[in-house]
Amino acid sequence: MSIGQDGVSGLAIPPSLVETRGMALPPWKKVLLVDLGFLGDTVHSVPAIRALALGGIRVDVMTTPIGAEILSLVPEVKKTWVAPLRKPSPPPWKNLGTVLAIRKEKYDAAITLTSGERNLVTTALSGATERLGVIGKTRWWFFLLPLTRRVTPPDRDQPLYGQRLDGLRQMGWEGSNPGWAWRMLGGGDVLPGQTSLGASVYLSLSAFGSPLKEWPVRLWAQALQYVWQRSPQVKFIVGFADNPREKQRAAQLAEVSRNPRQLQVLHSTQTLASLAGLLQKVDLFAGLDSGILHLAMALGKPTVSVFRDYVGKAEWAPEGRNHRILSRPCKCHRLKKNLCGEEARCLAGVSPEEVGDAISQLLSCKPEAS
Repeated sequence: MSIGQDGVSGLAIPPSLVETRGMALPPWKKVLLVDLGFLGDTVHSVPAIRALALGGIRVDVMTTPIGAEILSLVPEVKKTWVAPLRKPSPPPWKNLGTVLAIRKEKYDAAITLTSGERNLVTTALSGATERLGVIGKTRWWFFLLPLTRRVTPPDRDQPLYGQRLDGLRQMGWEGSNPGWAWRMLGGGDVLPGQTSLGASVYLSLSAFGSPLKEWPVRLWAQALQYVWQRSPQVKFIVGFADNPREKQRAAQLAEVSRNPRQLQVLHSTQTLASLAGLLQKVDLFAGLDSGILHLAMALGKPTVSVFRDYVGKAEWAPEGRNHRILSRPCKCHRLKKNLCGEEARCLAGVSPEEVGDAISQLLSCKPEAS
């Protein structure tokens, strides 16, 4: 992790990876990136945002409320336009006022690097001089007629951030992956006075709105006991989002584990800036296929995560020697039907010993440079 004079922190990227000024994009001065995704999607868009900005382009982003929180930590983003999307999201015409305001900005280009329908329609209606989008299947083809250029969907057998950069390459960009950089705005407010945590793991138990992605709490408790048998000094920190289910799972783990000295459950929800600051302090992230996993990865943290096997997993699974993915096939995902009920039986096939071993191994190794 490197800290610059301007207070920006990020991954230590070799100089050769930030030589993006020679890119052959059109001479745009002001670009709108339309990226109406949530936490994980937004994290994976950051390298593409930085690639544009390092070429001297002003980059504004249309995003969701949670996306705007993350992008407030990205120094290259000059302005965010926020669309109030959630699960389920309101109909597209609810964002008409924002689209009209965007049209007054007269952007040189509006870009979307994902084939999501809302992203494409907003890009098409942005009023920018050039309007470029990745085209997949869509029901709203007639809204896409204003696009001036259509980009072929990239290869999905690569991480999502790589797909975003491939989209830029189709538009003429010729640079290398600039990675992530972050303006850290907090973290000390979550664990005041704790500048050093020793051997520590941030543990994320829940996947918002997706219980079939969640490894059972009883197995997490067994995995922690397995780690403590080998390394009793390891500290686990558990956070949760502002909903009863996540808070209940965190409380249940604390009750079952019965080790308050080495398992700390945070007593309130955190802003994403505070969460990013906390992730920066710990040695390791352990959790699920969720947005926080991608934030930890982008902050350069080693990760251990429990995944279902599914088509497209390669987009979301962190790769490299700093990361351990423990996965099992999932009939529910393949058949698009909940066969498990309240507990993901497929994920329960991942043993506590597997997770405990992965955590212990990564804690004992010096992370490789990303």
